[in-house]
Amino acid sequence: MRILNPKSRPLLLFVLIASAGYSQQIPEAIDLQAASSTYDRDTGHLVFKDVTISQGDMSVSANLAEATELEFENAAWVFTGNVKISTEEALISGEKAVIDFQDHRLVRASISGQPATINWESSENDEAITGRANELIYNRESGTLTLTGDAVLSSGISEISGSTLLYDFNAEQLVAGSPDDDSQGVRITITPEEANDKESTETSTAESPPASEDQP
Repeated sequence: MRILNPKSRPLLLFVLIASAGYSQQIPEAIDLQAASSTYDRDTGHLVFKDVTISQGDMSVSANLAEATELEFENAAWVFTGNVKISTEEALISGEKAVIDFQDHRLVRASISGQPATINWESSENDEAITGRANELIYNRESGTLTLTGDAVLSSGISEISGSTLLYDFNAEQLVAGSPDDDSQGVRITITPEEANDKESTETSTAESPPASEDQP
């Protein structure tokens, strides 16, 4: 199923996690802070505890981070435990993330969890977008965000779910469902605002205690 030019353009600002990813300008400095670190000289294995890596308005934090080199020219970092990737408008959370850096920029991120989640709120219209899946994959080269495994995206009165949801930033398209997997299909739920308001009013009235009668 394909949805062209979705009204809310969900998760568009997720691309900000690449910081200057689409820009040809010199990348901003990368800052790493950790409670402690260990280094194995024989294997070149680096381990950081309670680590935060930031670049511009993007930051990645986790209980543990591992890498084979202390550089971001061409490296893969593995983050585990309470992983959070945040920007000014988006927060992605999970239990594990594998992040690839190239030319000191994030080029690919795979975040997994039970579930991995993304929350984004547009500063322009205060529209909240939420998503969850077993795995979130951002690919800078293809300009896509893929949610796989019990994937759900919701915004306002609408929600779409399926085994796989893919958002193409370049084409501004949301593709739901995988042609190779028909086990779950696609489901779209739209809840009318009037129905929500009516239900809230009825619930409030039912829970309100009866007014006490005046005593003579």
